[in-house]
Amino acid sequence: MAAALEWLFRSRLRVVLIVVGVLVLLDVGRSLYARLAYAEATERWQPDPSVYADIKWPPGADLPASTPAGARVYAQHCAVCHGPDGRGNGPAAPSLIPRPRDFTLGQYKYKSTPAGQPASDDDLVKVVANGLHASSMPYWHDLLSNAEMRAVVETIKSMSPVFETATAAPLAIPPRGEPDATSVARGRAAFAARGCAGCHGADGRGGLNLQDAKGYPVVSRDLSAPWTFRGGRAPQDIYLRISTGLVPGPMPPLADDVKVQERWDLVNYVLSLARTPPWEPGGKLAGPGQSADLTRRGEYLVHAEMCGLCHTMINATGIYRGDDRYLAGGMRVGAYPHGVLVSRNLTSDADTGLGGWSEQQIVDALRNGRAGDRVLNVFDMPWVFFHGMRDDDAVAIARYLKRLPPVHNAIPPILRYGFIETVVAKVTRPLPAAPTTVLTYADQGYGLPERLNRRGSGQAILVAAQWLVLAAGVVAFAFAGPRERRFPRTGKGWLLAIASLLGLLLLGAIGAMLYELPHLRVIPPEQIVAGATAGLYQPERSKLANEEQATLAERGRYLFTIGSCALCHGADGSGGSKISWKPMGTLWTRNLTPHPEAGLGQWSDAQIGRAIRSGVSRNGQALHWQGMTWDHASNWDEEDIRALIAYLRLLPAVNKKIQPDRAPAADDCDVYTFWTSASHTPGCGQ
Repeated sequence: MAAALEWLFRSRLRVVLIVVGVLVLLDVGRSLYARLAYAEATERWQPDPSVYADIKWPPGADLPASTPAGARVYAQHCAVCHGPDGRGNGPAAPSLIPRPRDFTLGQYKYKSTPAGQPASDDDLVKVVANGLHASSMPYWHDLLSNAEMRAVVETIKSMSPVFETATAAPLAIPPRGEPDATSVARGRAAFAARGCAGCHGADGRGGLNLQDAKGYPVVSRDLSAPWTFRGGRAPQDIYLRISTGLVPGPMPPLADDVKVQERWDLVNYVLSLARTPPWEPGGKLAGPGQSADLTRRGEYLVHAEMCGLCHTMINATGIYRGDDRYLAGGMRVGAYPHGVLVSRNLTSDADTGLGGWSEQQIVDALRNGRAGDRVLNVFDMPWVFFHGMRDDDAVAIARYLKRLPPVHNAIPPILRYGFIETVVAKVTRPLPAAPTTVLTYADQGYGLPERLNRRGSGQAILVAAQWLVLAAGVVAFAFAGPRERRFPRTGKGWLLAIASLLGLLLLGAIGAMLYELPHLRVIPPEQIVAGATAGLYQPERSKLANEEQATLAERGRYLFTIGSCALCHGADGSGGSKISWKPMGTLWTRNLTPHPEAGLGQWSDAQIGRAIRSGVSRNGQALHWQGMTWDHASNWDEEDIRALIAYLRLLPAVNKKIQPDRAPAADDCDVYTFWTSASHTPGCGQ
């Protein structure tokens, strides 16, 4: 041992070479560890197919040529929500509020037959043709023929034994009473006496969280917004709703002994509650996004935005584990060269979630990317798009997250690649952002829900070893070489030594800065945000038709930003980002600008709304919920959907043609991969 030390201390060059060599080996170890430590999921999940079932993509692609028309239409257009066997167990169902109808129960809300009786064929065809307003159930009358709609209705009826008996005749609707002040006053009294306010509130604004027959969430209707009435806003439609109820939802039918006059009084009172819609003169935005109850508003915003996309684990085909792990984190995210991360647990768990965070700390993380002493990775957590979130909206989200049911799911630390690899990779990219080329999102779980979290500790050991070797190397360097040459003997020599030391420290500081870019606390959040959101179109209020349209467009721009539309479609809305994953194939985000050929210029507002909240393109193509997050967007209120469409109509047209989607193929990525750089080749290649 003594001989080895004597050999080492004989030459400073020898010390430097050995220390550098060991540091490089440890650095290579760090890079390898970042690639391997989280390679395997800690938890694998596959739902019971009777609850959530996988389907082949694109829907219906696995059907034989002899499949009857009704079954084919169902597989292509219905199964993604309602499931292959009609149980309401489609792969996109977990994020939808309310959940898709379970056809095996044979219960339908919007029908003309008496309470307790099956819906008629005409009732079902009407829903298929016209959809259910302001919901994820789209209209199909422009895409399916009448024969196809009736064929799919027969397929749906075959899923429940209730249709084996003859359907009752439609409920007779007697003439409406005069909707005068006296009738409205009687209706107001009946509204209170019948307990309607228990769900809809004394003011009829609704918004109360209820449950359907299967225990899934249902939100009571805002009666002041008739444009959200799923089955129609005509007086006769409302008469049927209160007479037949909304089973399997929580709204019961009126008792048989309730007289006709009282029914019409209730209808007249409900219609009297209608406010002016925000797109008409004198109207104001007053949906759930403006709720004075911040917890309720936060719940609305979280379910409509993309929070669940990364913070809720998925199975191998993209089904969210939303029933017992909603927002509990655990998804592995690759953001080279910045590191490998596992999405955070956003539930109220005190040990592994946000239970110990204050509302202000959550707001600071959400809008400024600051979490304690670290800056959140902007490529993993797109806080740059949340930076402009209003104070009350940010507090609303924080307040709701603090009230989420706690789920214990410990999240391992971020893994960083070695210092050398990271710095070299970043200096070869545009600085200071050093952007990724792709982002990867792994299915299954990478948290530790049931045991002590020691995963990722090898990184800390390797980093500590590097610092120890560096410290030992400095000491060894100071005492290496002949004794008489260890320290300078002249003033000039000391100046040279100090200058060399300062130069090394400066190089180290530059390297450390490059290693952390762009996540340096010294960089103001506003500076990072300005670069990420440059190009977001700002409508000129003075050029819009009226104040209501200007307010609607501004709200649309706000949602386009905080709803992360800009993240996937670009700040200018022109799209083109590639996504590849074996379960869904290769797709490119669409051009949302009003260009007549390349964008949405020939789409109607209704068609745009259908694509946003139902995943149905203008030509009937099904959009995968993991490509276009329509399952989350279906929870946007009608007022916000219209605001978003109003903004999209104002975007400067961009003539940027987007490649068509390609069905799954062998060369698609094994792990969901989102390109942050241009790629026009289908599959996992650049």
